[in-house]
Amino acid sequence: MRIELVHLEHGKGEFEHIYQPEELELGDDRVDLCSPASLSGRVRRAGAEVFVEGHLETCVQVECDRCLKPIRLPVNSDFSLEYITPNEYEASRTAELTDELMTVSVFDGESIDLDEIGKEQVLLLVPTRSLCKEDCKGICLTCGADRNSIDCNCEQREIDPRWGALKNLMDGKS
Repeated sequence: MRIELVHLEHGKGEFEHIYQPEELELGDDRVDLCSPASLSGRVRRAGAEVFVEGHLETCVQVECDRCLKPIRLPVNSDFSLEYITPNEYEASRTAELTDELMTVSVFDGESIDLDEIGKEQVLLLVPTRSLCKEDCKGICLTCGADRNSIDCNCEQREIDPRWGALKNLMDGKS
């Protein structure tokens, strides 16, 4: 969904859209939407700048980083974005990036893509590391069993990889 800026009345407008899980392609294989994503907010144009404020609410499914079980996480975010045209960006460029320029996005000057905003907000809120529970034991590296459900009795000695070649030598594997 796109907001065409020429259709804004007095440079202002509102938007609201509900994305079905299959409708919003996140571009990240480890994250799936598990409920519709509600995106709403306001857009305001001031000269060459466009300001977008809004709210996103949905649920995502990721895998536990230790045991690979699916985890559902709520996503609830208020956001505030600023866009400028490529000409404005070129005019404001300096030898180094300032904090102000780091928060600004460049757009074509004609429309704002709400799909991109929705994807970006979802992916920004997904943690880089997810656990099903704080004390998750993960899967056994030897047999692949879920160590949260069963005790597999496999030897769990970790060998420093720097000594791995010596272990192979001692085991007769050269």
